Amino acid sequence: MASQALLTSEQPLELQRDVQRKLGRCLLRLQQYEILLKALIAHSEISGPAEALQSIRDAQVASAHKKTLGTLVGMLTERHLTLPDATEDEESSVQNTENIWCSFRFQLQLDEQQHQTTIAALKELVDLRNELVHHFLSRFNIWEQQACTDANAYLDASYETIDGHYLTLRSWAQAMEEARTQLSAFMRTSAFEDLLVNGIAPDCTVDWPASGAVRCLHEAESHLTASEGWTHLNTAIAWIQSNHAEQRPARYGCGSWRHVIHESQQFEVRKATNAENGRGEVWYRSKTA
Repeated sequence: MASQALLTSEQPLELQRDVQRKLGRCLLRLQQYEILLKALIAHSEISGPAEALQSIRDAQVASAHKKTLGTLVGMLTERHLTLPDATEDEESSVQNTENIWCSFRFQLQLDEQQHQTTIAALKELVDLRNELVHHFLSRFNIWEQQACTDANAYLDASYETIDGHYLTLRSWAQAMEEARTQLSAFMRTSAFEDLLVNGIAPDCTVDWPASGAVRCLHEAESHLTASEGWTHLNTAIAWIQSNHAEQRPARYGCGSWRHVIHESQQFEVRKATNAENGRGEVWYRSKTA
């Protein structure tokens, strides 16, 4: 069996120092990747009542800090890399409806081939990290010249792989930050206020159950004396004008409060004749489930 050429004190140890330098470079890049991945996982999803968002965020950051690269990659692939036809489970209904509930999730949609390729590549990255951290010296005897030559070639290829993953992850993180910036800018507009408070989307469609107009009609019901659950519409309109003057049918693309009731489909309507003046009246009440 041919003997291996050993590095000796008389020979330059440049090959071994190159191995050490390149191994360190790979491990540093892996740590940069892991730090960035922890930040992406911690900040790419949040859900909860508005007043608790900061504490929820702090808990997520602390939790991500403790996780291994393998666990983080698993969270990334399961929660944030999706297929075009993937369906997302909705949050369970919020129990305390008086609080504002916020939810944000950043996801990347990949086609089936991209999804499979990306998941396989991420698994290989985790395996590569484990190989470098736990098995490198058992694979390469860096006191042998040929082993150093082989190790240098292996580390060059490894760094190229790690750096490619880092650059890809950085582009994902930048895309997430741009989305967060755009969302933050939108939240400072009157369009967002209309969406949040009045249920009016930027394309002018109305989420009637969540709309300010329907909310006011419900509120008027609770404040006014009703007959068998029916509320006199004109009396309700007067109450709304007095207590919520900013709420007008035109805001929702309607010509009257009767039109609002019709479009919202949230109320029953009854017509009656006033016994005293013989005029027609409109009464309404909330539909029951």
